[in-house]
Amino acid sequence: MLRRYLLPLLLLFLLLPLPLSAAIVHLHENQPMVDTAGYLEHLQDPTAQLSPAEANDAEGWQRLPGNLNAGYTSTTQWLRLTIDVGRAPPGGWMLHLSNALLDDVQVYLRRAQGWQLLGHSGENIPRQQWPVDYRSAVIPFEPGDSGQHVLLLRIQSKNSVATRVEIWQRLAFDDNSRREGLFFGLHFGFYLLLIGLQAIFWVATRSPMSGLFLLYVSLSLLNEVLSLGLIQQISGLPVAWSDRILGAGFACNLLVGFRVSMQQLAMPALYPRTSLWLDHFIKAVAVFCLSMALLNHYALSVVPVLLLGLAMMVSFSSLCIWLLARGYRHARFFALAFGIFYAGLLIGFLRNLGYLPVTPWTELATTVATMLHMILLSLWLIARHERKRRSRERWQANRAANLAQQHSQELTREVEQRTADLRQEIHRRELLEQELRNSLELEQRVRNEQQDFVAMVSHEFRTPLAIITTLSQRIEQSAPPQTPRNAERCQQIRGAASRLLTLVDEYLSDARMSESTIELKHAPYDLPALLEDLSGDFAPGRIRNHFHCKPEGLVTDVGLLHIALRNLLANADRHSPAEETVEVDVDEDGDFLLIDICNVSSNIPAHERERLFRKYFRGQNAKHASGAGLGLYLVQRISEMLGGDVTLLSAGGEQGVCFRLRLPKIPARQ
Repeated sequence: MLRRYLLPLLLLFLLLPLPLSAAIVHLHENQPMVDTAGYLEHLQDPTAQLSPAEANDAEGWQRLPGNLNAGYTSTTQWLRLTIDVGRAPPGGWMLHLSNALLDDVQVYLRRAQGWQLLGHSGENIPRQQWPVDYRSAVIPFEPGDSGQHVLLLRIQSKNSVATRVEIWQRLAFDDNSRREGLFFGLHFGFYLLLIGLQAIFWVATRSPMSGLFLLYVSLSLLNEVLSLGLIQQISGLPVAWSDRILGAGFACNLLVGFRVSMQQLAMPALYPRTSLWLDHFIKAVAVFCLSMALLNHYALSVVPVLLLGLAMMVSFSSLCIWLLARGYRHARFFALAFGIFYAGLLIGFLRNLGYLPVTPWTELATTVATMLHMILLSLWLIARHERKRRSRERWQANRAANLAQQHSQELTREVEQRTADLRQEIHRRELLEQELRNSLELEQRVRNEQQDFVAMVSHEFRTPLAIITTLSQRIEQSAPPQTPRNAERCQQIRGAASRLLTLVDEYLSDARMSESTIELKHAPYDLPALLEDLSGDFAPGRIRNHFHCKPEGLVTDVGLLHIALRNLLANADRHSPAEETVEVDVDEDGDFLLIDICNVSSNIPAHERERLFRKYFRGQNAKHASGAGLGLYLVQRISEMLGGDVTLLSAGGEQGVCFRLRLPKIPARQ
């Protein structure tokens, strides 16, 4: 029944609006629009060399039963239209061509002096040069006097040469443009709303089918907007890019539409191997068409898409009917949603290929069918996700009930086992706690003994070493004058005692600062006296102090400061030639005291400067000198504890080696 009656009725419905009687279009001021279908004469110009006069006089003109529909061709098309003009309306007339993808449109009017170019439009012409800013070619004209006139239309395009030609009054055309703008706003607003809702749905569900459908709708919207010329009108996109984007959109939509159809029919589950091979084939065709589109071979990219789309529609429709006969439930919805969509696409494809006339019905069929198709697919996707969600919830509920029963049984056994394990663990921890307590007592006793030993060593070592140093100085300074040999021996004794005392200070200070807590003992001190006292541990005249400020009201931990200064002085003495002096400069900088200790020494290599303050580090210059590598490390630790820092100002050479100890005059907590 459907095959017998539906197709003839559809063709009859499409052909009804086509007048075939008159060959002259009568224009009157009471006619807002005249459709020229049935009034046009057609001539093909393969060479594209004919002038308007030559085209008008050429043989081969044929009467068109409807509108122009030449398919995809590179041949130039001429249309001739004879009009009978009465009184011209206000604003004149507008010649409108419905196809927005025509590359070149030229309209000529025959005057007494020859053919006059009324307007030049099309995608090859920059938009700002179009006679009327509209999505497709519109040429205004005013014949001037009443009577019969002949119009010639020269059309070229690498797209489908299919278009309606309408003549509008200017005011009526403006009103229709506003209505069309409102329609497009509602139509594409619906699409954008659908895309937004599907994007939210996809983000919330992360469903692969939802993402595929979102891409499907987006590509369909892009193709439709480009086909209507809206993007070109708004942005002025040149034809070289608009054709490439449209061809690429068709190629991508072929692959995406194929996969949507396959998923909706559950083909991968029914015929996995066939579905895989078909997917590879469609992907190869899509890549080929995409390449042709990017190379600007529009017909080679679009025609295979249209032909393969027709083949896909026939194949999927046949498969759907066969699956319906077998009671396959997925085919029911496919027959509804894709049947409407395929009907609209079929009409559009046959119109673009030249098999159906160009009428408002054939131009809107694809748009309406696509909108219904998208609505039905959206509802199906939401319902499909809801069914899966409910099925998953039921499965999870049953699984949770079974797991709860199993856990209840296992829990009893685990509680008993854990109770026994806890008793054993408590007993084990009690034993471990007792062992830790014993170890702590032993460690405390060893620590106390160590502290006692450190105190004993500090007292027993310092006193003899101080006596040795003092006596060696007195022997050296006693009269009668000593021989050079004895003076040298005294200096060796004093140097050895000084090095041993420094070594003891370093190890004892490091041991003290390694303790977990150190209580600083802040007290006022006299810096000049402290430096003078420290200078006495070295050869007379070896240390020279310079004060550039009056260090008064100073408070710090004198013991730690004594160790820091002694280590800096000992370091300078150890690395400076015997005949040179060690310069100590004292200055102030706001609330801080600056103590610079400089000596003549060889250059410190650059790679060693960052490691000078590391524990046990000894540079290349210190390999032949005594020491344990703790001096500068202790100075840095002490400076940080006292709220200051120590830095290397110069690293040898002409300026010598100079360290700066920066300390607050008064501790921060004071």
